[in-house]
Amino acid sequence: MAGLSSIYADFICGTSYDKLSPEVVLQAKQRLLDLIGVCLAGYKLMEFPQWIVNYMANLGGVPEATIIAQRKRKFPAVNAALANGACAHALDMDDGHRFAASHPGAAVIPAAIAAGELSRASTKDLIAGVVVGYEVFIRIAMAINPSNLSRGFHSTGVVGPFGAAAAAANIMKLSHDETIGALGLAGLQGAGLLAVTHDDEAAKVKSLHPAKAAMAGLFSAVLAQKGARGPVAILEGEDGFLRAMADDVNKDLLTCDLGQKFEIGNTYTKFYAACRHTHAAIDAALAACRDGQIALEEISKIYIETYPVALKLCSTVHPATPSAARFSLPFSVALALIKNDAGADKYSEENIEDESIQGLAGKVQLSVGSNWEKLYPQKRGAAVNITDTRGKVSSSEMELAKGEPENPASWEDISNKFHTNATLLISENDAKILGNTIMNLENISIDEFTKLLGT
Repeated sequence: MAGLSSIYADFICGTSYDKLSPEVVLQAKQRLLDLIGVCLAGYKLMEFPQWIVNYMANLGGVPEATIIAQRKRKFPAVNAALANGACAHALDMDDGHRFAASHPGAAVIPAAIAAGELSRASTKDLIAGVVVGYEVFIRIAMAINPSNLSRGFHSTGVVGPFGAAAAAANIMKLSHDETIGALGLAGLQGAGLLAVTHDDEAAKVKSLHPAKAAMAGLFSAVLAQKGARGPVAILEGEDGFLRAMADDVNKDLLTCDLGQKFEIGNTYTKFYAACRHTHAAIDAALAACRDGQIALEEISKIYIETYPVALKLCSTVHPATPSAARFSLPFSVALALIKNDAGADKYSEENIEDESIQGLAGKVQLSVGSNWEKLYPQKRGAAVNITDTRGKVSSSEMELAKGEPENPASWEDISNKFHTNATLLISENDAKILGNTIMNLENISIDEFTKLLGT
């Protein structure tokens, strides 16, 4: 029987743009649009990706690929993948997959773009590579979760090198054996601990996980093309990835209907710049306050019931930095209620120091709801009861936050999110041109696309 890496190599090498349905192509372009917008905003707003981008830019090197916001210059492809990956996850507003418990786009797309520039691929090749990268990433992450998450791993960093390597191998037209080698090399490099979410300062560097994953995956493909090989049975072998990373593995998810169904269509879009485990509660709190016509200044208590993982990762009440605030359910709910939004620019130092937001966060009480615990991860829900000073109670609950496949975002929602994020760094006109270019990607060259990223 063929090993898992060989099965994946068949899929990676055998998937091309002309074999993808129009729906899957559209989904890939929307994922690109969403992530590029988040990258631009992430670079503009967050210090950590600026450090990485500036450091990589100052290193210089062989001009192979584009780094966000570096005008008219190119850099070594692996460095570009790292820098852009850091921008992609800095706001925690990039896409995700509920059952994979991770963020495929932030690792896959930076590697795919850099691989495309490095190999002078077509944009159709880029689209196919993104689809392939998402598929490999998501399937492996689904197979090891929720066990991997429960053990304290951030699956984005752990699994990301596989997805990035798959995308790069497809785009760079690696052979079957080279692709197996790239996957083996990728599996040796994954890393990511949830400890990064439990510290105000450490939360700032969480985007290092997908950044390193993007770099590692592309580097693996480059090395494999030169003749290097990692373990052939990197996934299922003795002391392999699956055994090391999870107590329970659903092996059927690794290959069932591979190439027939594409998981990129089951990703979610985030409309708040915070950990996904806060989003259902934010949606429910906004609905409760609106439907109950409760005045913010009259709120005496906000009671939130949700599932255990949300409390494990997001129970801090008074965060001290914007990055830590993204992992605070009380602060995020208070921010959304007071600002009527929790978008990219709302997690700011000014709002962290806002006594009204911190005060309202202090009125939030969290608990595990037995129903939500049973439904997780099929549902990532929350119930919110808001009580005012007169004892009036308004309630709402949300099974799945907006942007999930079962609670989908409209094209207008996705487009508006891109525009709002992109224009934090670039002009209205440039954002419009970039957005139209991405949605028409298969009809232009990769150089025409990437030159718009360096503005």
